[in-house]
Amino acid sequence: MYESSAIEALLSLLIFVKIQWLSKGELIKNKKLTFAIIFIYTIKGFIMSGVNSSNDKTQIASLDSNLRTPKAINKLNLIGKKISDRYLVEELIGQGGMCYIYRARDLFLESAGRPEVFVAIKVLLEEFSHSEEAISLLKDETTKTQQLSHPNIVKVYSAGSDNDLHYVTMELVEGETLEQIIKRNKPSGMVFKKANVILNQLADALIYAHSRGVIHNDLKPSNIIFDSNGSLKVLDFGIAKHKTIEDAYAVKSESSLGTVGGYTPTYASPEQLKGAAASVKDDVFSYSCIALELLSSKHPYNRVAADTLPKDTSAKRPSNCPLWLWGTLNKAISLDAAKRTDSLKPVLAKLQSNFKPAIALVASTVVLALLAGQYYLTNTNNIKQLEAKLDNAKAINQQVETWMSWNGPEILNKLAEIPPQYEVLKQGLLRSNQVNILQSFDYRANQINTSANKFKDFDETINVYSKALEYYPDSEKLSVQLESILRERQSIISDITSRIDLLLEQSRYSELDNNSIPQLINDLSVVDSTYVYRPSKVHFDNYKLALDKAIEEDDVITQKSLLNVGKAIFTNNQKNELGFANLLKRESAIDALTLYQKKINLGEQAIFPTADAIVFYAPRFDSYREQLEKIDQYKDLLSFEEKVNSESIILPPDFLPLIALKKELSKRYISMANVLMKKRMYRTAEQLVERSEAITQSLDTAML
Repeated sequence: MYESSAIEALLSLLIFVKIQWLSKGELIKNKKLTFAIIFIYTIKGFIMSGVNSSNDKTQIASLDSNLRTPKAINKLNLIGKKISDRYLVEELIGQGGMCYIYRARDLFLESAGRPEVFVAIKVLLEEFSHSEEAISLLKDETTKTQQLSHPNIVKVYSAGSDNDLHYVTMELVEGETLEQIIKRNKPSGMVFKKANVILNQLADALIYAHSRGVIHNDLKPSNIIFDSNGSLKVLDFGIAKHKTIEDAYAVKSESSLGTVGGYTPTYASPEQLKGAAASVKDDVFSYSCIALELLSSKHPYNRVAADTLPKDTSAKRPSNCPLWLWGTLNKAISLDAAKRTDSLKPVLAKLQSNFKPAIALVASTVVLALLAGQYYLTNTNNIKQLEAKLDNAKAINQQVETWMSWNGPEILNKLAEIPPQYEVLKQGLLRSNQVNILQSFDYRANQINTSANKFKDFDETINVYSKALEYYPDSEKLSVQLESILRERQSIISDITSRIDLLLEQSRYSELDNNSIPQLINDLSVVDSTYVYRPSKVHFDNYKLALDKAIEEDDVITQKSLLNVGKAIFTNNQKNELGFANLLKRESAIDALTLYQKKINLGEQAIFPTADAIVFYAPRFDSYREQLEKIDQYKDLLSFEEKVNSESIILPPDFLPLIALKKELSKRYISMANVLMKKRMYRTAEQLVERSEAITQSLDTAML
């Protein structure tokens, strides 16, 4: 009888090997291996121990990057200043041919409580700040590279301007460049086991970019950097070259070699150096140069520009390069473009296929497991019992085979069918189908966001990637995608809120269409359904002054615009302070009076909206009464009547507030006539009495 611990160890080994095959995308079709696992599972009472895995990332990064000590003469002097009122510049970390590179703090992300608030900002040099060509290149290439979302590609966030300051924001990576790593491994080069990790990441990043129509066009060791976790990051992806703008935004290399036509001759293909249109084959050539240099510490063509070499010039295989990989790399580095491969997929396939020893180990383990099972069967005294267990094991084995046959994104809907004790199998299925499943999440995100929509559906997109992270919490790619969409949303929110702030500060309440404050507030809710815009005290005070003025002047159009703005931006408490309940009644009255006037202008029959008019004109008639009480001269009284008659011409004669006001006016004529009589101004007093009688007569006519 085997010891329990020994059986557990053997079972764990077999399951681990099986899951490792699953993680490589291989379905195990060897029924003997599966049977061995199930058989031992049965003997042990179907008790399965978890399989522990560790992150095998190669720790190759350090923090002594040469980017930390740039030889920059910084005339911009941006340290400690804010760019676009959002990015607080903290440190100069590099210099390119046309730009400075700074480390900056994203204040918007910081205020939102995001864990990662630092970005890299590339700022055009002063001498290019008015160059339309340089600014256009900056913005165009930013748009081009924003589509790339890959864990091994430095993410470009946005391009912006702050007066004459033009910049690009991107992911901040502080670490060691591949150029430094190559120098550190001289003279024999890096051993293949370590180099394989780097070459895998680099090839995967390039293949991803090529699939989206983006070519790097200037791949070199100084444009490849490693973070503190050893993860590779490719810089300056898709930066186009121009005859007059050479290496515009790439960090300068320590190498003494210059550039020709915007390219680094050491790593550029012959056709690239001769001015041909950019091609995937250019990146294939550059990649192969870098790969062979990493493995040997020597450039395959001794750093001679490729267009000066005869086409039959051949490279020498480095001792650290396996024979099974050399043939593919040698073809990829061909000086003849016609012979060179047009994709890095064959290289990546070779790099990822080196698991033959593991297969041999699995085969040996299977044999041992089968022998162990046979030995146990032949030495047991309870054949019937074992036969029953065997039948049960076969049934379990059949079920496992069914589970293992599942593939594609649809397995997400089936995982609940697998019992908890088979958690290892679940994880194996997730890993083996990871590529297809993640593609399905990308497809769902892309389907959500169509060109027909003004903005992305950020809420739903974030939900999609958050759901994907539940299945693959260790996926750096998903984390990058989620962080990118969050940054993009925050950038749009900051842009919209800045526009709203500006409109409120300038009291531009009547802007129309997409630039109106209510529309911008609606845009905010579309971008982030949880975001609430908060106007400042100054915004509130300015609004109140504008509203009071519009009411005083009976400016209906302005009142309508102000009410729409107020409903969009103010809290309930602020609305109460403004007396919004009455204002909303005025809005309804405005609408009714507007419709009435429209019908009258068209010659249509219309009933005067008396109730709405009373609400709307209440402030005006309150003002009339206040003015009337203050008049103590008969001439002012006559002028007041003329004013009332002129401003009330659009009102019907039986309008109750107008009738009440005229009655008060008639009384004031009589009282003032009495005063004049005492002063022996009989003629003037008589005129005032006549005015009172005329008003009374008109009121009697109106009431008929």
